[in-house]
Amino acid sequence: MASTSTSTPSSTSTSTPFDAGFDGSCDGEARIARLFAITSDLLATISLEDRFTLLNPAWEHLLGWTREELEAGPIHEFMHPEDVEQTLEVLHTVQGRREEPESFTNRYRHRDGSWRWLLWSVRRDEDTWYAAVKDVTDRLWLERQALHDPLTRLPNRLLLMDRARQALARLHRSDGVVAMLFIDLDKFKEVNDNRGHDVGDSLLVSVSERLAELMRDSDTVARLGGDEFVILAEDIEGEGEALALGERVLDCLEQPFPLGSAAAVAMLASVGVSVSRSPDTDPGTMLREADLAMYRAKSAGGRRLELFDERLRRELSTHVQIEARLRDALVQHELLLAYQPILPLDGGRAVGCEALVRWRPKGGDRSENGDLLPSSFLPAAEDSDLIVQIGNRVLHMACAQAEVWRRHGIAIPVSVNISARELTELDLAERVREELVYCRLPGRALCLEVSEDAVLRDPGRARAALSDVRRLGVSIALDRFGSEESSLGLPSNLPLDVVKLDRVLVGTFDSDKDRRAMFAAAIALAKEAGLTVVAVGIETNRQLTLARELNCSVGQGFLLHGPTSPERVRLRDNAGSVTSAPWRPLVRLGGSSRR
Repeated sequence: MASTSTSTPSSTSTSTPFDAGFDGSCDGEARIARLFAITSDLLATISLEDRFTLLNPAWEHLLGWTREELEAGPIHEFMHPEDVEQTLEVLHTVQGRREEPESFTNRYRHRDGSWRWLLWSVRRDEDTWYAAVKDVTDRLWLERQALHDPLTRLPNRLLLMDRARQALARLHRSDGVVAMLFIDLDKFKEVNDNRGHDVGDSLLVSVSERLAELMRDSDTVARLGGDEFVILAEDIEGEGEALALGERVLDCLEQPFPLGSAAAVAMLASVGVSVSRSPDTDPGTMLREADLAMYRAKSAGGRRLELFDERLRRELSTHVQIEARLRDALVQHELLLAYQPILPLDGGRAVGCEALVRWRPKGGDRSENGDLLPSSFLPAAEDSDLIVQIGNRVLHMACAQAEVWRRHGIAIPVSVNISARELTELDLAERVREELVYCRLPGRALCLEVSEDAVLRDPGRARAALSDVRRLGVSIALDRFGSEESSLGLPSNLPLDVVKLDRVLVGTFDSDKDRRAMFAAAIALAKEAGLTVVAVGIETNRQLTLARELNCSVGQGFLLHGPTSPERVRLRDNAGSVTSAPWRPLVRLGGSSRR
């Protein structure tokens, strides 16, 4: 951020009548002159020859130059070169007296070499411009922080959507199309795993710079998180030009990226393309179309691009329908939780209990046991803000149920899964703290489960969020360790307490000896780090035996205890079910739960 130095220049500057005011015979004018001298806003008059003719002392305090220095040359002498043309265009195109002020921003150089952003409000009266100017450097810096990715400095999702809305609106007066290209780097995770997150971050910055070089000034390159980038291109001829741009993206990423002392690496990518000719297109829908096309490219092996077509449009329509029904389900309290205990493999009372969301539609759209499983509706929710709303509901229900159990003498942590968006886009720690306070729970009553994939969307922000949560006393579990998307190494610098072996891994214990040996070493590493290791998905006695042989002391799975309603779950050894009332819907006021 630019310097905020306010060093006062030397007192050699020439005073004006405004500095001291007038004599007592002009009290009104003297007060105005005094106000002119002491106000912190910048005030100025400018001649039609583009020179300052009068400046108040605030200019000296803000920029470090004396008023004589500022008045000695044209007004653009200290102006940023990129801002000169647009500033002079305003001053030269307005003729005669102007009742409504003209507004614009530009940058002026401080004596220390930094730049200050100034917001001008100017009005012309015959041969003089009158200007009131505010320093908006800090405000613009904060706005930029909110609209840009902190690692690459590219626009984030919020700014991308705003620019997309503007680009689509301009189709009213254009014969071209707007295109979105969704770019996902293939096997970027291997760079993080093998070379570390610092090298991975360096590569992401290099990718962002190379994509920016490829674009026109009118295009936007944004980073959504992790290794996902989006290009917004407007005023292009059609699908053919959009696909040609996608091919150039693939080619440019394949050129090796130098990574300092590390060996150079080329990046393959999967690219999804969506185009629109209609100014009424919703930018969020367009992004989702490009995202679906990208997934089709990735599922076809990667290093390719796909155009969103009618088949994908039908899939998107299904997602939209599910999303609409989910919104109603939230209002109608159709989402509920089943609970699956986490149990010692040698027997004994539960050491934890995972909350698993289920959807019980009030109509006839249920599975055989009456509930829809997450795989049938969460993918649609993850493409919208619904995943956050569902996450809020699940967190609240789980905390409320944990409080019920504690009142019955069962003080075990309840585990809740956290999505990537909840982890990186919200103030997760504050939300967790509010629920703990409301439900009168200590931090140790809750465990948050995150997947490595969610962490890798934005590792720095994820680590910071989880560290803040852990300071509340809440445990952190790494979920799905050993899945196809997961590495064999633990993510660095994560504040972990628990590692949960993926159910797919547990299912291969018996048939894949090499894989079992590799994970035996990983389990030993986790236990050496003081972490609890949980084998998830134990469904046979053979899997139970092998989990014990791998030195897992805790497990979860249908063989031990299936997911069930809170009043039927068994959490005490040989004590039967916990006879306590299940959670009931609470009234939501302003986004918070109230009894």
